[in-house]
Amino acid sequence: MGVLGCACLHAEPLIIPVAGRGWQITFEGPVPAMESLQPNEEGLVYRSNAGRFNISVFVEAPVGSGGDGKACRDHVWSEASQNTMIKQDSVKQWSATACECVEYETAGEKMSEKSTQSNIRCCFAHEGRWVDVHASFTSATDDERAMLKSLGQNLAYGPFPEWKGGPHSFVLGDLGRLQIDVPAAWRVGHLSAATNTGLPDQYTLSFYSVSDPNKNWGMTFFQSAVRYKTLKDIQQIAQRAPPSATGASVEHTENVQEIKLKQGVGCQAIYADAALADKPVELGNAKVILTGFVAPVPDVLGTITISADDAKDPDFLAAIHALSSIEWAQVK
Repeated sequence: MGVLGCACLHAEPLIIPVAGRGWQITFEGPVPAMESLQPNEEGLVYRSNAGRFNISVFVEAPVGSGGDGKACRDHVWSEASQNTMIKQDSVKQWSATACECVEYETAGEKMSEKSTQSNIRCCFAHEGRWVDVHASFTSATDDERAMLKSLGQNLAYGPFPEWKGGPHSFVLGDLGRLQIDVPAAWRVGHLSAATNTGLPDQYTLSFYSVSDPNKNWGMTFFQSAVRYKTLKDIQQIAQRAPPSATGASVEHTENVQEIKLKQGVGCQAIYADAALADKPVELGNAKVILTGFVAPVPDVLGTITISADDAKDPDFLAAIHALSSIEWAQVK
């Protein structure tokens, strides 16, 4: 449900979890309007954007005999430099504390007008993997070019910090403030905001498992033209949402059930992917999916997806149970 928004120059700490490998990548950049994270056997591919700002992160196995961050950068740049739109006099290579960087400008055509894209590639080697972080601004201002350089300077990586679980509070623009008790098995990602799009503002919260890339949990909240006051109101939207909306060939394994919130109304249903039921676990293809809807106040709707490989997985169940802890307050 993510929609492109306008880039905000205010930088926030962004976390890219390399789930299943025990470490994460952190840097500062604009709050994403939409994002995707796809784990694979080698690592992951992460992409996000915020208006004219785009970022891609590739965690992959080293090429050939491998090597350090400079070897990674040399390989990445040997391929990237083939782009004929690169302005060769703009290329600058430099070393940061945690990575090897290349800055450059590319020229192109956009909407029949000439445009320039400012880029930075930040490369490093860690725990047997090569990592390529590519960030760019289209038609960048001086401040935005400075932000790209700062991204390379403050990029870091390392083990997941300890977390014992507990309450977390999120301000979702003018919608309100959400508080939820996050279980110890789950870590808080960052808040994505799709605003100034001509559509209702959308705020997406992501949570992830340190140990299992197939476990993920996301919640998107937005102002709803329909008011949800009763359990019947919220159940109707769940019943209208077809199982195919999950993107899998699914079988309904449970009826739509109530989520007993501290305030407001909610419901959820669990689906199983029929195509994967008797097959071994496949990275990136979770076998069970919860879809839920909550209205902590009548005119705010939240859509929820929680995925895992087993409907009885304790982390999956803990995430479902945590939904009942949702509390909402208006922002003054």
